[in-house]
Amino acid sequence: MKKETKIKTPDTNLLLKHFESGDNQEKQQMCTYCGLILFGCFLFLCLRLWYLQIYRGAEFKELSEKNSIKYVRLQSYRGNILDRSGRLIAGVQPSFNIGVVLKDVQDVESLISKLSQLLDETATDIRMRLVSAKGQPSYLPVIVKRNASWQEIARVEARLYRLPGVVVEVAPARQYPYGTVAPHLLGYLGEVSLDQLKSGNFPHAVPGDLVGKSGIELKFERELAGRSGYKMIEVDAKGRMIKVLKVQKPMPGKDIQLTVNLDLQLAAEDALSGKSGALVALDPRNGQILAMASSPKFDPRIFSRGLTKMEWKELNDPLLTPLVNKAIQGQYAPGSTFKIVMAAAGLREKAITPYTSFFCNGSLKLGRRRFRCWKKGGHGQTSLYKALVQSCDVYFYNVGLKLGVDRISKYALGFGFGKKTGIDLPGEKAGFVPTRQWKRRRFREPWQKGETLNYSIGQGFLLVTPLQLARMIAAVGNGGKLFKPQYVLDASHVLQAKVPVHTGTLALIRKDLVGVTEDRHGTARTCFIEGIHVAGKTGTAQVIKQMKRRESEKMAWKYQDHALFVAMAPANDPQIAVAVIIEHGGHGGSAAAPVARAVIERWLKLRSPKPSTILQRKL
Repeated sequence: MKKETKIKTPDTNLLLKHFESGDNQEKQQMCTYCGLILFGCFLFLCLRLWYLQIYRGAEFKELSEKNSIKYVRLQSYRGNILDRSGRLIAGVQPSFNIGVVLKDVQDVESLISKLSQLLDETATDIRMRLVSAKGQPSYLPVIVKRNASWQEIARVEARLYRLPGVVVEVAPARQYPYGTVAPHLLGYLGEVSLDQLKSGNFPHAVPGDLVGKSGIELKFERELAGRSGYKMIEVDAKGRMIKVLKVQKPMPGKDIQLTVNLDLQLAAEDALSGKSGALVALDPRNGQILAMASSPKFDPRIFSRGLTKMEWKELNDPLLTPLVNKAIQGQYAPGSTFKIVMAAAGLREKAITPYTSFFCNGSLKLGRRRFRCWKKGGHGQTSLYKALVQSCDVYFYNVGLKLGVDRISKYALGFGFGKKTGIDLPGEKAGFVPTRQWKRRRFREPWQKGETLNYSIGQGFLLVTPLQLARMIAAVGNGGKLFKPQYVLDASHVLQAKVPVHTGTLALIRKDLVGVTEDRHGTARTCFIEGIHVAGKTGTAQVIKQMKRRESEKMAWKYQDHALFVAMAPANDPQIAVAVIIEHGGHGGSAAAPVARAVIERWLKLRSPKPSTILQRKL
């Protein structure tokens, strides 16, 4: 019989104790791990709070304030432009602009659609204005409607809560109490371009601002613009204002008082109405500009609101050139007004005397060519007085041959031609005085005597501006002084040079020029004024050559001669000097002299100490 073997089974209680002791150790380890993790998180949070609230606390505080505080730019009022008597020529008035702050807009196309229904603007125009603002800071409003009407403002204001990013701003706009007076001199305002902002010459401007684009508005941009301010407001999450926190008032621009007399300016513009040309009137005693007009003129207000295609086409008319200030930028042959310089040069160089005479039979033959006088039958035996009064070409042909091109150029330069006057207006032209050396350099040809004859009567290569002509006749009246033209009243008088002619010679010429308006054979009888001696000189400048002129008696307007006239009054003590050019006007006596007369007659009525009451032309 086999012996049974007993198998020992483990003690269950011991196993339970063993496992229980292992669980306690794991639990202790897990608690340790969790504690470490919690401690790490707590430490991380503490470090993060220290970093956010202490290390970068000031920075984040500023950012949080920016989220709830909004800065609104307050534009300054542009300075006024006044005439010499303090009368307002260009002022300011409040206007309303509607803009869009792009950073506050979520759905741009939806906003464009809504605005096009509220404003008298197409969706395409609004979209183009927003696209053109690409590159400017998104927190600055993009102007989509300038000078908005009351109806447009009311429609937008009533729906602002549904138009996120839309703002209505009060902005100053130019006001012209007497209409478009002297636009070429004053200039115009337009929206600042990116090129202007990059140039550094407009540090006060931001995108969307109106700045000077030409004339005085451009020359004195910084003085006129002033300094903008700001308003700090608290807004809610939807951008609605809660309260105003701080206001920095803008500083208005400086007023500019001109030497221009408003009465004379209006008289000049009325006389030029319907014509193409320019007029300059200045005081011979100091060079102050009394009137400066260019025609046709333009309305400066259209540039701030935006031009239509038709308006832009009219402003760029190649024949009428309305945007060109012809008083300082127009360059013309002076015609017979240059005979004043020829007379002064001939007397100074002793090529002639007051009694020297030449016979005029209607032309002068030089080689195989005949150079004609304007009077077909000629003037007969002609002295200096008769030559100036009746504007005999043959007489001055002979003077030119005696002087020669070099001496003619010397006196042309001496009277201020061929160089800028220094009037400090953008875009002034210098004109041109030809010389023998220039001809050889330019054309590689010698100077011809026939060119000297054309030169002698103000034709050929010689070019001058109306301002230069006014300064020339002023120098004849004041004893030979060439002043820098001034148009700001408080500017000091600057004597630039003296013409190379004795005062006695100039007095003799001035006396002869009275005959131009008073002698029964004078070419400017249309400028005769009872009770005052006016000394003047007419001129007719050919636009095309005489050979072509004879081909047709009736030429198109653009081929007709320019009409010129220069004058001073009173002849014995000149206080006003005037130069007029009428483009394609024909004869100086019939077209230009009456314009000068209108200004001189107006000046006579203003000689009382008090400024006169002028015709109100408020628009």
